[in-house]
Amino acid sequence: MSIKLRDLIKAVRACKTAAEEREVIAKESAALREAFRDQDQGYRHRNVAKLMYIHMLGYPTHFGQMETLKLIAATGFAEKRLGYLGLMLLLDERHEVLMLVTNSLKQDMNNNKNPYIVGLSLAALGNICSAEMARDLAPDVEKLMENPNPYIRKKAALCAVRIVRKVPDLVEQLLDPAGHLLMDRHQAVVLTGMRLILSCADVDAVATASKFRPHVTVVCKILRQLLQPGVSPEHEIGGVTNPYLQVAALRILRILGRGSNEASEVMADVLAQVASNVECVRNAGNAVLYECVLTILGIEPVAGLRVLAVD
Repeated sequence: MSIKLRDLIKAVRACKTAAEEREVIAKESAALREAFRDQDQGYRHRNVAKLMYIHMLGYPTHFGQMETLKLIAATGFAEKRLGYLGLMLLLDERHEVLMLVTNSLKQDMNNNKNPYIVGLSLAALGNICSAEMARDLAPDVEKLMENPNPYIRKKAALCAVRIVRKVPDLVEQLLDPAGHLLMDRHQAVVLTGMRLILSCADVDAVATASKFRPHVTVVCKILRQLLQPGVSPEHEIGGVTNPYLQVAALRILRILGRGSNEASEVMADVLAQVASNVECVRNAGNAVLYECVLTILGIEPVAGLRVLAVD
């Protein structure tokens, strides 16, 4: 019988030479192979955990890849969590065995009892999905972007970013759900929605800009709210309220204002507020001010705004 994970870690740390470490790993790998052949279900989760540790040390672990799929197919959250972690660590999109997990991902995405299982499946798909998997599961991800649970909406938007990068043809399909996320009352969801919009713009800037130019006032409203002191103290970093969201909003405004005098005029006031009010004492404020200056220089010229950016 193989040893516990903590005992394996202690044994590896106790090795004085690389040869001793290889001997310990070879012995444990042999024990794991035997356990996998015997279909040892009681200790499968522990064996996969040790397999991941061996993989992180740089030793081959291809013999245990199928065990991660068996854990994913289990019903319990603990088994699925370890299975998905093993999937993301031991496999990538080039492995053909990855196609076998598509049905399990689809089932877990439609799990109505445990939102964290849905989150696990979305995180895994967002990390390792191939173009084929992206095409197969894009409708499910799009549906989850309208889920009542903000945790699931956030995970689905992040997963959609990976899908857009893998299959650029799906950009138009995901633009509408991304626009709905801008109206969300949770800042984390709004941020992931903006990340999705920026990823769509990387693929097709013209289509994205024309689609979201009517949303310029919405993005300006979000940015204006973040400039108010004490509006969201739990998201404050270095005296700046949610600098990540502010930077994402400024990047979107830069895309929407480029080539449009009307949109540039609408966002001029809020850009002037950002440039004037952001405190540049720490890195968070410097990052926001840097993006603000880039946005002012990237949109159509507005009277006095570029002078403010240069100053």
